[in-house]
Amino acid sequence: MLVDAAAPTGRDDGNLVIENMLLAAADLGLGGCYIYRAKEEFESPEGKEILKKAGIEGDYVGVGHVILGFPDMTPKAAPRKENYIYRL
Repeated sequence: MLVDAAAPTGRDDGNLVIENMLLAAADLGLGGCYIYRAKEEFESPEGKEILKKAGIEGDYVGVGHVILGFPDMTPKAAPRKENYIYRL
């Protein structure tokens, strides 16, 4: 995922989009993983060449990647903690 480098909250917004993508994937029964290396990748000469070949021009910052697949197991949620919610 790339975001506009001039946007003051661009990377934060991009992270929220990725989170929603992973939640949607889980809802569809897919497994997903967030890989936080896009910034470094697209700043490298190889990454800049990838963007050029894809026809992406402008001042963008990489946020992250999402990989998806079919999990070979069912995730198990941890048991809830008793008295964990405190109201002030």
